[in-house]
Amino acid sequence: MDRIPMTPQGFEQMKKRLEHMKNVEMPRVQKALGEAREMGDLSENAEYDAARNEMWNLDTMIADLETKVSLAEIFDPKTMKLDTVAIGAAVKVEDVDKKLKDEFLLVGEGEIREGVDTVSVTSPLGSALIGKKVGEIAEVQAPRGKIRYKIVSFKYG
Repeated sequence: MDRIPMTPQGFEQMKKRLEHMKNVEMPRVQKALGEAREMGDLSENAEYDAARNEMWNLDTMIADLETKVSLAEIFDPKTMKLDTVAIGAAVKVEDVDKKLKDEFLLVGEGEIREGVDTVSVTSPLGSALIGKKVGEIAEVQAPRGKIRYKIVSFKYG
């Protein structure tokens, strides 16, 4: 399986989420499942069905997060000399044709940052920006055609 690029913050966030699911959510769902079983006839027990479905969903999410954590490849811009766009960069771009500017943070797959626009490095836009320098053009194939973005600036930290 391919490694999953992540920032240190994204990796820590994912580990905390996994621990919360295992240590808080799973015991809560197991308790609800046990209480629903005690209600008797399981064939027509809506609480039991709901708890069982929640348990299945939680098991699936935990397995997914465990896989992502085990495949994580951490990129810490603070320890790297970077003169090109990479994961962890705050990037300013301009749509060459429409002259519209945008700014976002390049993050790993599944990373979320509250209050910050993010773009995954595995997305078409993110992968097109990787390795570019200020002034270079990144081309992205979109449903409406090719979009060209000029790298206006980028910074780390």
